This record gives sequence, C-alpha cells and structure tokens, in this order.
Amino acid sequence: MPELLPVLEVEDRIVDALRGHNRLVLTAPTGSGKTTQVPQMLLRSDAVTGHILVLQPRRMVTRMAAVRVAQEVGCALGDVVGYQTRHDSRVGTKTRIRFLTEGVFLRLIQADAGLVDVGAVILDEFHERSVATDMSLGLVRRLQEGERPDLRLIVMSATMDAEAVSQDLECPGIRAEGRTYPVAVSHWSEGATRPLWEQAAGALKRVLAEQPTGDVLIFMPGAYEIRRTIETCRKGLRPEDGQTSFFPLHASLSLAEQDAATGTCPHRKVIVSTNVAETSLTIEGVHHVIDSGLVRMHRFDVRRGLNVLLVESVSRASADQRAGRAGRTAPGTCVRLWSEEKEAVLPEQAPPEVMRIDLSACVLQLMSMGVADLAAFPWTDPPGTEALRRALGLLQGLGAIDGEGVLTGTGHQMALLPMHPRLSRTLIAASEAGCLQRATLWVALVSERDILLRPIRRQFAERQEGDLQSDLAVMERAFGQA
Repeated sequence: MPELLPVLEVEDRIVDALRGHNRLVLTAPTGSGKTTQVPQMLLRSDAVTGHILVLQPRRMVTRMAAVRVAQEVGCALGDVVGYQTRHDSRVGTKTRIRFLTEGVFLRLIQADAGLVDVGAVILDEFHERSVATDMSLGLVRRLQEGERPDLRLIVMSATMDAEAVSQDLECPGIRAEGRTYPVAVSHWSEGATRPLWEQAAGALKRVLAEQPTGDVLIFMPGAYEIRRTIETCRKGLRPEDGQTSFFPLHASLSLAEQDAATGTCPHRKVIVSTNVAETSLTIEGVHHVIDSGLVRMHRFDVRRGLNVLLVESVSRASADQRAGRAGRTAPGTCVRLWSEEKEAVLPEQAPPEVMRIDLSACVLQLMSMGVADLAAFPWTDPPGTEALRRALGLLQGLGAIDGEGVLTGTGHQMALLPMHPRLSRTLIAASEAGCLQRATLWVALVSERDILLRPIRRQFAERQEGDLQSDLAVMERAFGQA
C-alpha cells in the first residue's frame, strides 16, 4: 500500500526543498515508491504548478507506472494521469502527470523549446545513463538557466553517486531509506561451460527443491536466452516441484503478455526477464533470484562504423540491484551464475552510454535545437573528442551539415525523423528518387528486431537459407507473408 512506502517519510523534505530550489537529487532504494509516489507528491503540493513529466528509460515501465498511479489517484488512465511512448499514447486535456520515455521527451522539447505549461521534469532511474538521459538533463538545465528558472527538476535513482550529481547540479540531495529484508547470496559456477539456459535450469531445480515457497525471477540478457531458458526449465520440472508457471518478460512482448508476467498467479511463478525487472518494475511475490550476470549493451564498432549490441557482464551495482529484488517483502535468496573470483573484477558501474556509442543522432538532434557549441553543452560526462569528431564527419558526409559545421536544410529534415541519420538520409533520398514506399518498409525492417527471428517467421527463414539476394530482400518477402 502507498502509505507503507518509505519515500513517503521524506515527502515534507522533498516539497520544502522544491520551494527553495529548482533542482533536487533524490536517492531511494528500489521498491521504496519513488517512481509512483514522487509525482503524486508534486500533484498535491503548491511547490509545482503545471504539468509533471516523468521520464522513464523503458516503454514497458512507462505504461505500467502510469497505470499504477492512475489507480492510486482514482482516475481513468488518460485523465489526470497518462503516458506517452513512441507508438502509444493515453493523455488528455486534463492530464497533469504524464509518464513518457526519454525519446518522446526529446521530441517534445524539440517542438516546444520552452516547455510551456510544464512545471516539473522528473528523471527516473538516472543511473542507467543512456544518451537520451544525458541529453534530457542537459536540455532542462539550459532551459532553467535561461527562460525557465521556475521549472523544477528532480533526478532520481537507487544507485547513482548522489553526492557527485548534487555537486554537478548545485542542488540539495535527499535520501529515503528502504525497508528490505536480508538476501542470502550464493555463487554457482558449476557447469560454466554449458549453455546459459542449462545453467539456469540447474539452479532453478535447486531453488525449487530447497525453497518451498516464493516466486522466482531469472535474469537473462535477451529474448532468445529467455525463450531457451523457459524451454529447458519446463523440461526439467519434477512432480515434487508442484504446479509452476513460466512467464517471459521483455520489451518485445504484447501488453497482455507483460501484464501476465507482472500480475498475480494462483500458483508458483517463474519469471524470466531482461534487466527491465532490475529497477523500476517491482514484481510482487518474488523471493528468489537467479542471475546470469549478463546484459545486452550498445557499443560503437569502429571497424564497421556502427553501434552493435553486445552481451557483457553486469556491473556490481546492477548485480546488487538484481539480488535486492528477492528481499522486498521477506527474506530471500539469490543464486549468481558466476564465481566469487569473477565478481571481484566486476566494474562498480556500467560506463555511461555517451562514452561508448555513435553520437551522430545525438549531435544532429542537439544542433537542430540550437546547440551550436557541443563542448559547452552541460554534459554530465563530456563525450570524447574523437567520438564527436566521428559524429560530425558522418553528418557532413550525409549532407546534414556543411563544411563550417552548420546544419543544412537536409539536416533539418533529417532531425525531424526519429531514427539514425543514415536511415533518415535514406528516406530523403528515396523520396527524391520516387521509391519512398519501398524504402520506408526497408527502414522499418532494419530498425526493429529481426523479423526472421520471430517464431512465426523462423520456418520461412530456414527455407531461405543460402539465398544469394540481400538480407533485406529476404526480410521483405518474410514481411509479405503476413
């Protein structure tokens, strides 16, 4: 219940701080209620007038948080409380609290540079430090230091270095203490050479045998590993394990599938999830965690000139967050599928995305918003000189900027399209060549998860094995089979 959430104990301090300052850093453990309760605090208080925007790094959490807050406020979704993602929106003329993804916020501030009618911006899960997070924070800071000193900004996280962020923002920091139970952490590296899903199935077998109650949350790096884990675990169930239901949880699922994973179940649940369940999303009933210790992370491949998605070890902070999911309402357990020796060399935090990916889309968007001096932009962690040089070089090659580094007409057009500059330039060229319809399909196919990896397309992909045409042609034919 909301009245039991720890963050409510510091409500008066939060409201008082915002009366005297336009920025605040809030640190609160996962499960303390910061995502759902802080927006309601602002709605109740006189410290903020206007709309309250709550930025989230993930679409799934954006929707689920809005649903929860609407229930607590006692309104229909889209009335006082709503949400907005790239492909879905439930907002209305009465909406005061709006949950939105960081990408949607960047489009909003691009169209409404002064954020007219907005009274507060909340950056949730700041520790994830995506490029969109850093851009959003920098743009709000510029706005506060210019025409909107009245705009309130709250930066929230469970694991960020609050003191460093407070110093950078020159603002007060508040910490809400959590109420968590002890979690017994063990390391299980037996069979480390076996596939990840087989290791997880072995760990689950042990958990079900030793722990007669409590749901289980298994962390895997991606949808493929989640599917294989569920298949392997189901095969290994024994009669003495009792009735057990398995649920996948990742961003590609339908809304109904996501709700099934996070909802109630009449018998024991095993949820196999990506890192979406690591922080914002709280799943009731979980007392046991099995952690693969892996996550998919974007990095720039210099040789190919592209961002690639790699499977890497989690940081120590992420591992601790994952373990903490088991101790929300009762003592729990966490099985880590790696050795204590490996844990000793894990990084404390994952590097910010701005330090490891291609920045051409970021640079194009900032320039379209009037940021002429990228070095003077208020980055939390300034990107490297070489990364900015590469981004500017690509944009010049695509015709988005001229030799003086000034945005061209083509660049302005590209900035209006929410995709990588290579893809937006492709659509502009296709429009000029009279083949926009087909190019739009191709851009959509390469922008989303590979259509050939989806279960209903897998047999088609196998029949096309060895096709000498391009992958795009095969993907186009697969799309046509729908």
